[in-house]
Amino acid sequence: MINKKIEDVVKVSTRGQIVIPKEIRKRMGVSAGERLLVMSEDRGILIKKLESLSMEEIGERIEATAKKKGIDVDKLIDEATKWARSK
Repeated sequence: MINKKIEDVVKVSTRGQIVIPKEIRKRMGVSAGERLLVMSEDRGILIKKLESLSMEEIGERIEATAKKKGIDVDKLIDEATKWARSK
């Protein structure tokens, strides 16, 4: 189970911006310029710190997802290469 608790109340600006409270940014290791993932769930919004992934980890995740969905990655790469060379 995810440990959820109310931390603070923030106000949305006219430009749709919010300020993440300093204590939360400090505790979660979020600094200026860092990218965060924003997801919607039912009637809520979830903001999550993105992990830094190596190219190898990204490739492994893509391969695992493709395998689950029955996508032949090698065939897809071959098709993309042929398409790119034809342009």
